[in-house]
Amino acid sequence: MTPASLAPILLVLGDEELLATRAVSEAVAKARSVDPGVDVREYQAGALTPGEVAEMLSPSLFGGRRLLVLRAGQDARKDLVAALLAYAKNPDPDVQLVVLHLGAAKGKAFADGLKAAGATVVPAAKLKGHRDRVAFVRDEIRRGGGKCTEDAAEALLAAVGNDLRELAAACSQLIADTDGRIGADTVARYYRGRVEVSGFTVADA
Repeated sequence: MTPASLAPILLVLGDEELLATRAVSEAVAKARSVDPGVDVREYQAGALTPGEVAEMLSPSLFGGRRLLVLRAGQDARKDLVAALLAYAKNPDPDVQLVVLHLGAAKGKAFADGLKAAGATVVPAAKLKGHRDRVAFVRDEIRRGGGKCTEDAAEALLAAVGNDLRELAAACSQLIADTDGRIGADTVARYYRGRVEVSGFTVADA
């Protein structure tokens, strides 16, 4: 990683807490890999004044990289939005600004303005459909260095349910306890008795 490979502005857009938290952790880890001494600060958008924004974005006397996390971007007041959008047009190369925004109608102009200024968007919306959750499970296992078949992902969803935190925990548990190649039989072995008799199991029988 080089400083140039860090996006100056990241917009984490969506209301799935696990995905938003993970996006922030990954941004911090990347910034630390470029500069272990990076100064990480967090702010609540609803409580900030433009004066504080100017201070938070002004060049540091001591130099060094900074990563500023602005939570609840949808709550930012108009004057704050104006100050941040002006900054976004010409961001400081030593500062990375990470804005979390729920992605709903509230504060939409702020999110749209950041996108227009070239912010890198990290989607963090709640997963709506079953297909999205199957894809999440398979990605999760891939991230952990494993492989997971589609029917294994289906079986895990049937056993654990739709909560992303529980699914993520189940995926890392399976990777830790196996060689990483996860099929429906692996899931059945670990979760026998937890799967309600669903159409899925009946059809199999």
